[in-house]
Amino acid sequence: MTATAWSKERAEELLSNGYWFGALPHSLKRSILARGEIRHFKRSGAIYAIGDPVDGMYAALHGDFRAHLYGDDGKRILLRLLGPTSWFGEFHLVDDYPTRTFEIWAASGSVALFLSRAAYDALVEEERGNYRHFVRLTCTHQRYLVRIAVEARSDAPRRTARALLRIAKMHGRNVDGGVQPGVVVSQSDLASLVGVSRQYLNELLSGWNQRGLLIWKGNARPILFTEQLKTLLTPLDDWMLESEGWA
Repeated sequence: MTATAWSKERAEELLSNGYWFGALPHSLKRSILARGEIRHFKRSGAIYAIGDPVDGMYAALHGDFRAHLYGDDGKRILLRLLGPTSWFGEFHLVDDYPTRTFEIWAASGSVALFLSRAAYDALVEEERGNYRHFVRLTCTHQRYLVRIAVEARSDAPRRTARALLRIAKMHGRNVDGGVQPGVVVSQSDLASLVGVSRQYLNELLSGWNQRGLLIWKGNARPILFTEQLKTLLTPLDDWMLESEGWA
């Protein structure tokens, strides 16, 4: 899908095939779309920064959104890649927190459906049952955070395999017997996402190239052989995938 010519009808079709939105009551889906606003973002544009006032929530329609925090040394840490059908920004609406606690950037020309804080407030006030649905979205994201906390105790190769499989699921397209991310992911990006040094990751990927788990050469987009990468997983991943249910 291109970044232009987005309509709410097109947004509804896409989001209905993703997590959360597709399971909502028809009336709530229509209300979100009616009150929502389609916004376009340029590459490297900030959607919001840490400390910004909370003005609403978003659903990614097109492009490559990324969530970041900063470490003790001031370096930016990549938390998540957010592809089409991903929702973000609702945490602070549900608990009425005033400011953002992490930042979102567009790593490419991107499009999102924006639901303002006033629109959210109106939805939960007009039908109290609507609040439960937004809480359910937050719980879905909470399960993702639990997964990340569990993964932090895994070894680096397994964390890397899991990160690559998530990228393949959210952004991948089938090519040459494997899956190639539709977004640009550098080895530095992946190192930040996994929490290892760039040098370590380069050595790890070089070994995986030789073993046929992937093809990653220079600045070219990698080709991931997902079935081979899954051999690095454990039974714990079955639980995590079942409890998470989306990516």
